[in-house]
Amino acid sequence: MRERNRTRTRTRTGAKGKLLMWMCITIAMLVGFRYAAGTSTTVAAANASLAANAGLNESLLLLSSLGQEVTMSGTPLRLVMKWQGEFIQVNPDTAEAAQKLSAELGLGEVSQAEEDGHMTYRAVAAPNSSYRTSMFWSELGNGSSYVIVTLETADLLKATGLQNTAEEAGVIMHKAGITAEWNVSLQGIAKAQGTPQTALNHSEESMVGHLSGIMAVESYEDETTYSRSYAVPGFERYVSSGDHAIALQAAIHKNGNDERNRITLGFPLITIEY
Repeated sequence: MRERNRTRTRTRTGAKGKLLMWMCITIAMLVGFRYAAGTSTTVAAANASLAANAGLNESLLLLSSLGQEVTMSGTPLRLVMKWQGEFIQVNPDTAEAAQKLSAELGLGEVSQAEEDGHMTYRAVAAPNSSYRTSMFWSELGNGSSYVIVTLETADLLKATGLQNTAEEAGVIMHKAGITAEWNVSLQGIAKAQGTPQTALNHSEESMVGHLSGIMAVESYEDETTYSRSYAVPGFERYVSSGDHAIALQAAIHKNGNDERNRITLGFPLITIEY
């Protein structure tokens, strides 16, 4: 089991990608529409929000279709969607900024704590029967912070309103001066069983009809897991890995408890445990 996103995120707008790694969280993917918080104009923030949201609706719909194709009928589709990016401001009042973002997102009271030498701020929405929204904000020093807003549901097909909330979160973060980009992962019980590699081959055959021109460009395997990353022509969100533009990652992991295969799909990469 492994999270693989050790690459620079790019979009077709040509904005620069940047990799940040800190604490014990996922290595983050980030496209920088570079403007400092407090100095960006409303127009710049709106344009950045529109660009960042590019392809989100289509990707969520496509991921739902793919998930139903490659998982056992009637089983839930777990989805984790993340907005994550950097906040930079000269002499910031970070606690105030985190409180303001939490309020804009409709989350609850912000809790503050020091974790691994970084001041962090966390907030979560009131309980929702279909999905959960949370915020994680960590100070990095020199006026810089890293912010993750996560939307998670145990069953995508029952998560009413998640798509609208996901879009709104991206707009809110960009207006707050956070250079946020989205990534989304879906997970369920694989329809194909057998070895992880065989199961992924069968799952790939099921996906081809939805993904014109898909081409496997990287792979990873261990005793219980097999993963491939793909280039997909026409996708607006991808990460640059060497000479490859990766838009989709798929992985099969054999669960040691019940010996069933679990499949995970990620646009542009998987950012949760296989």
